[in-house]
Amino acid sequence: MAAAERLVEDWRRAEREGRRVAVSGRWGTAEGFVAAPMRASGGWLGGGRRAADAECTVLVAPQWPGIEDAPACAEVDRALCAAFLRAGHAVAHIRSFAPIAGCDAGGYAEAISDILGTACGGTRPALSGTWLAGTACAAASTSHDGLAFLCLVSAPSAEVLTRRTPENEDDPSWVESPSLRLADGLAALSPLEAVTVHDRPVLLLAGAADRLLPAAHLESWRASLEAASRPCQAVELAFLDAFLRPVDGAGRQDADDGEGRAMMAATVEPWSRAAVSRGSPARRAR
Repeated sequence: MAAAERLVEDWRRAEREGRRVAVSGRWGTAEGFVAAPMRASGGWLGGGRRAADAECTVLVAPQWPGIEDAPACAEVDRALCAAFLRAGHAVAHIRSFAPIAGCDAGGYAEAISDILGTACGGTRPALSGTWLAGTACAAASTSHDGLAFLCLVSAPSAEVLTRRTPENEDDPSWVESPSLRLADGLAALSPLEAVTVHDRPVLLLAGAADRLLPAAHLESWRASLEAASRPCQAVELAFLDAFLRPVDGAGRQDADDGEGRAMMAATVEPWSRAAVSRGSPARRAR
């Protein structure tokens, strides 16, 4: 079985065995589940699996409803969830996110904070998100000084994404695109500054060959963190676009076999395991 297929199977199993969570707030409602990592069980027959205790619960933040690239985001989110499970973390995943009418970017960040607080229970919280959910995670992270880590995958810098130029300032997409309207709201929350408020490990990961999300976004996050002397690791994956799909040398999309998402998972898994291990109470007491 190819690495990409194994990721899908891991997450399908987790979906069947997860603990249901429901959260509501002035922003709306959300429903999903928390999946526990699995480990081999003993016994006479062997080969069984049972839920393992997890020190950390990672929320993979839900995408804002109605964004243009929701199907591509969902594929990356599933691979990201599987990577965290393989690292030994519990994973919170939201299947239904329903903001109320009038909920804005600030409400989105508040929802992420509320969902994380409900999902993690007594475990250490961690936040992760892809695309604009990652940008919202950066904004929400100011409310959580005890995060084990923050992992942003192909997350646009809202401040860069919404920067007008003489060439595009009259483009109707500023009004018509749900993603750009959300990015405008997130930019007002200053996520580039928000991500530096607390000291925790941060992983920045992006495809290196995307025209919509060029290197300027990754560099903006990294420069902001480094200027504040915050630890971060930035990784660009060659020949992949923002949704970790393969592209050729001319920038055209190739057939998507899922291996780009498998590469992402192979980067996230050991990094997140090490991030939690370094910050665990047992390690700090030594």
